[in-house]
Amino acid sequence: MSDVVVVGCGRIGAPLAVAFASRGVRVLGVDVDESRIADLSRGTAPDDDGLAEALSVSLASGALSFGPLQPSGAPRAFVVAVSTPVDAESRFVRGPLDGALAAVAAVAADDDLVVIRSTVPIGTTRAAAAAVGRPLRWSACPDRSTAGRALADQAIIPHIVGGLDEPSAEAAERLFAVIGPTRRVATPEAAEALKLFANVHRDMRFALANQFALICESAGVDFSEVRAAGAEGFPRFDVARAGPVGGPCLSKDVYLLDPAVRAGLLRGGRAVNDGLVDHVARLVRADLQAAGGAVAILGLAFKGDPPVRDQTGSFGFALAAVLRGADVAVRTWDPASAPASGRGSAIEGARVVILANDHPALADVSDLARPGCVVRDLCGVADRATAAGVDLRVFGEGAAHG
Repeated sequence: MSDVVVVGCGRIGAPLAVAFASRGVRVLGVDVDESRIADLSRGTAPDDDGLAEALSVSLASGALSFGPLQPSGAPRAFVVAVSTPVDAESRFVRGPLDGALAAVAAVAADDDLVVIRSTVPIGTTRAAAAAVGRPLRWSACPDRSTAGRALADQAIIPHIVGGLDEPSAEAAERLFAVIGPTRRVATPEAAEALKLFANVHRDMRFALANQFALICESAGVDFSEVRAAGAEGFPRFDVARAGPVGGPCLSKDVYLLDPAVRAGLLRGGRAVNDGLVDHVARLVRADLQAAGGAVAILGLAFKGDPPVRDQTGSFGFALAAVLRGADVAVRTWDPASAPASGRGSAIEGARVVILANDHPALADVSDLARPGCVVRDLCGVADRATAAGVDLRVFGEGAAHG
């Protein structure tokens, strides 16, 4: 098997590099962040189930190493897994991807395989091949793993392969078949579209749930009751759980679609999810209007189940920023990245406590049963058995009409 070079060793690239190395493939990991390379070389892995142990084994076996990108006389496959962010105006920031592709083109030999693993706008792979203008083999194979279990997902979730031509598709399919199942599509554009559509579909499902929850709050209806009752024996009513939507993908991938495509429905759905921060901030300010006091926000990772430490696109941080901008005293605590003792310091004397993600450690709310304390549960994580005496207000649970 030819050597594999993984360019970009963050949340996506590091698990992928380890997955290949664990199958006996010689892998070089490359990243512009020297501190990240140093950490990985020492065996310090991103937060991902089983990754630290597998990284240590791969390093010890010699199958995996980290260092600079250099020319080689042997055939290689380059897998580009750099971040593809958007800026403050929601425009695709091309710099990381363009820099990585330029670095690969400078050292790749003719007929080497170049796979774009990053989530990119439709047409990116074909445009990159035309811009490089060299006889390389190009394919799109976007990452489809779940944060927190990316290493395990490499062997479970089919790798979607879309080659620029038949030799490119065959080479990419052979490469990824080493670590898991593959599924060929006709073009790179089809693979790029699948990844974007999958993430945007998920974002819109949450947007619909959040819109329903907002309606229920106004109408005095319990959204969770409606959702549960509607799902019984009626599969056409399949609605997601309401609550914050954040993270490195869902909050930005709609903006990687062409502006003409994402207008209307998709932009509207994203606006619903983005607007949840201001909605909760208004509720909190109303809670504080009479007596004032501090707010504790618990759960700062962008999701809690499965537990992750990644706080990219965190709802909790966004809410804290809005409240602090309104001169509200805010304390925060995250169960995945801070000592358990920090919870007590955060909630001590707080007038309002926000459960901002669905980490299982937030389920027990028995220590919040005190006069004058409002608990706003945004994800329905609170265990009702522990909520005796707690002023618990679940997002989407409107006050019933009597």
